[in-house]
Amino acid sequence: MLKESYDVITGKSVYIDDLHFDDEVYLYVVRSNYARAKIKRVTSPSRSLLFMTGKEFHAEMPAVSFPESRIARMPVLPEEDVNFFGQPVAALVTEERYDIEDLADEVNVDYEPMTPITRISESLKDEEIIHPNLHTNVSTDSQVEGGNLSLKEKADVYVEREIEQGRVISNPMEPKGVIALFRGGSLTLYGSLQAPFRVRNDIHEVLGLSPEKINVIAPKNVGGGFGNKVPGYPEYVLASLAAMKLNKPVKWIETRREHLTNPTQGRGVHGKVRLYADKTGRALGVEGEVIVDLGAYNYTINAITPTFIARLLTGPYKMEFVSVRARGVFTNLPPTGPYRGAGRPEATLFHETLMEDLAKELKMDPVDLREKNLIDGEYVTPSGLRIDNGGYREVFNKAKEIYRSIKERGKSLIVFAEQVSIPPGESARVTVGNGKVKVIVPSGPHGQAHRSTFAKIASQVLGVSQDVIEVITGTTEGVKEGVGSFGSRTASVAGSAVTVASKSVLESLKSRGVTIEEALNSQDEVSVEVFFKGDVIFSAGAHVAVVGLDGYFPRVKEYYAFDDVGKALIEEEVEGQIIGGVLQGVSQVLWEEAKYDENGMPLIGSIADEGVPSAVEASYKVIPGVVEFPSSLPDGARGVGEAGTTGSVAAVVIALEKLLGKKVTKTPIDPDFALS
Repeated sequence: MLKESYDVITGKSVYIDDLHFDDEVYLYVVRSNYARAKIKRVTSPSRSLLFMTGKEFHAEMPAVSFPESRIARMPVLPEEDVNFFGQPVAALVTEERYDIEDLADEVNVDYEPMTPITRISESLKDEEIIHPNLHTNVSTDSQVEGGNLSLKEKADVYVEREIEQGRVISNPMEPKGVIALFRGGSLTLYGSLQAPFRVRNDIHEVLGLSPEKINVIAPKNVGGGFGNKVPGYPEYVLASLAAMKLNKPVKWIETRREHLTNPTQGRGVHGKVRLYADKTGRALGVEGEVIVDLGAYNYTINAITPTFIARLLTGPYKMEFVSVRARGVFTNLPPTGPYRGAGRPEATLFHETLMEDLAKELKMDPVDLREKNLIDGEYVTPSGLRIDNGGYREVFNKAKEIYRSIKERGKSLIVFAEQVSIPPGESARVTVGNGKVKVIVPSGPHGQAHRSTFAKIASQVLGVSQDVIEVITGTTEGVKEGVGSFGSRTASVAGSAVTVASKSVLESLKSRGVTIEEALNSQDEVSVEVFFKGDVIFSAGAHVAVVGLDGYFPRVKEYYAFDDVGKALIEEEVEGQIIGGVLQGVSQVLWEEAKYDENGMPLIGSIADEGVPSAVEASYKVIPGVVEFPSSLPDGARGVGEAGTTGSVAAVVIALEKLLGKKVTKTPIDPDFALS
């Protein structure tokens, strides 16, 4: 049994709201009822320990960007304007958790409503400018180009796809939450987090505290994340600031209703892409445009998402050129950001539907067409991505065998190359002595088996029983630097850090003439910390979807996922990650959407309204097929956490199109798609 499973089965899990401290007080955030408005006046509640607005505290959240981008960072609390429904406007702290909402009702905010922009098409017109100082709603506008562009004129044929991918909400089982403590001039922040060092750095940037004075710790259990729990949020800053002002532990726990309108929402992508080829079916290149709805502000990585998608549009295929305009635009909706796959599923949907269309145009078998163009070994794409050697033919051949055996009309075979976010690296500390081995890794697990995986790696390298290994994850304590758990990276990069640190311990012991058994039983500890750096790697995937109709409603009947996982460190965990990813991708196509009306008002009030499937809808069979083509990393692993989502969106869309004989132009499909 996995170490993580025991806690869940026995009810011994510890989540953020299970943590309590003496003299604890509670933070509540008053949020905007408008998608776009001017703030005229904010009144205070009759009583509170602390009340904050943008007039008392003005700061902005960090955002990654390119130098040429037009950037509008999200304020922790806005002073003059609100730009999305649910945006924090004020915050209050009280001693009683269950009367805080009544006190919040006393906070009166006078708004002057303004015309909101809720669609990409409206934003591009620039008739209403959300951030007047930028003079446009276009935040990022870049051209991703490479290769021999003249070959476009020599193409015998091209096909074109225009698809809109609707917004989705992460919806982990446990929403976000933090507890901030300020003691002796140092801040400790406990939180339901994926990346403690990322949060520490964000808090440092906003509040100006020295990083050495900030400690960020995730509890033993984090109930899901899907990218949503990577960055710092305004609420984390407010809780930290309140703890510093009041010298009391300050707790903030996000409600489900808050989560539904909070950053970071995923997808929100519109694209129009062409694939050029010669008459034999040899793919030559792609051109077109990708536009990402960034929401109201630049936040976390959303400014670089358009370019990331554009660079992946050639997929795992040999092509000669790429020319794609990549834009990100502001709307009066919550900021988008990383959501499981974060650009990979979006790109895969385009290159796989285009391959399907090209096969139809040339009257070729779509599987044969893919095989003809599939990369062999190492390959550099026209956009400059270096794809390492992987099991592309291996996963493809397994998928092809299954595909050929299926007689139903509604079937598909798709192929993809999943980029794994190795850079900038990850740290690990391995300490031996006093009867145990302690492994510290800052990556924050949120449903994965990090403790079991790292214990197994250390056990195999050091040659000791897992029973003497203690694994500590999700913390800034005990290591100097770190990154986090996202982008399908942890098994590969953090696992490699544990591998290298463990080997370094053995080398240190050998130089002293000490065995691992002697070191284990010694009171003199031997400790090594490493920060492992590596280049981007890719994971090959080939998936097969089979769909049918349940009355008038499309349903997945079977799903086969063949993925090159490098070296499978714990196979049951690998399979679980693949299955979970598939479920999320299928849900994006058939059900899930963060719906808003033309005024930017949410049309969802619960997790069910957003379309998250129940066990009934998700009862189809997912059959993972693990292929091992070890990477060049020290532990041999590749990324797998987002493989299921990366492949399943395209696989289900294409299978539906073949079943119903018409193209899908948006996700999720309309409820009456099978009838229209």
